Amino acid sequence: MSVTAPDLTYRFATPADVGAVAALIERAYRGAEAATGWTNETDLLVSPRSDADEVGRLVADPDSRFLLAEAGGELVACVLLQRRGEECYFGMFAVDPRRQAGGVGSAVVAASEDAARRLWSSQAMSMSVISLRTELIAWYARRGYALTGTSEPFPFGDKPALRTDFDLVHLRKQL
Repeated sequence: MSVTAPDLTYRFATPADVGAVAALIERAYRGAEAATGWTNETDLLVSPRSDADEVGRLVADPDSRFLLAEAGGELVACVLLQRRGEECYFGMFAVDPRRQAGGVGSAVVAASEDAARRLWSSQAMSMSVISLRTELIAWYARRGYALTGTSEPFPFGDKPALRTDFDLVHLRKQL
């Protein structure tokens, strides 16, 4: 089933988009603006989610693409797609907090699945989600993603966190 948001156009990020992509990811995951959306991590983590250096490296990686969704020329969502054998990894998914809960996320997930099939003939899409994000996990489940039963420790490193009682659970969907 393909979900569409009529005002969205899609394209892949170029080096010129790195700053805007990094800023969108931060707005969606951390800080005061993120807290207005339902997918943020402001109650869990305080360190930056990403930065322009990381986004720039990923844009330059031939096995990675940032799919961008724009409305009226404005960047409203992005997602990292990475080829991993016959699967595609879905990560760094960010929807502008002002556009959340309006169908943008569902449309971008569907467009990401289409892009993974077109780009790399991917047979499945996989992702990792913070285990405490039960509402988000349920949202992905309604789109056909299932918990795999596997998890991994969250990579806290030396980054400050408000809570540390979680890990990353893996979800997967056959395409």
